[in-house]
Amino acid sequence: MIQQDSSSVHVKLGDFGVGTALYAPLEQLNSNHCIATSKSDSYSLEIVLFELFNIFPTEMERYCCLSNLRINSKVDEQFSEYYPFETTIIEQLVSIESEKRPSLERLLSMFTKVTQQRMKKQHNNTKMIIEQLRAKLRDRD
Repeated sequence: MIQQDSSSVHVKLGDFGVGTALYAPLEQLNSNHCIATSKSDSYSLEIVLFELFNIFPTEMERYCCLSNLRINSKVDEQFSEYYPFETTIIEQLVSIESEKRPSLERLLSMFTKVTQQRMKKQHNNTKMIIEQLRAKLRDRD
């Protein structure tokens, strides 16, 4: 926030509610002397990823789902069925033991590999549909 009086400008830094307890890893919440690491960031990333793949009609439903994920380190069955790869990642990232969380570099590698596989599959499906349509056109002639 910037505040200006008649002779000078004062910049004030404040808490804008971005870093809430819901996004903080348990090791930070349970310790007064915990140092933030990239593994802490991985935990927060997991919460954001889970939110991105879900639709929460209410804030209360969002809070309950995220709290359940934090407590049980597991996503719900419906999410797991629809997003199996993402479930694996999210459940690794939500691990209570920070050393079990994958590094951000490892995450990038995993997402890159899966994205390439999905794109190749989609490309092959598209090619197959095009060939089927061409065959139908040939049969019409």
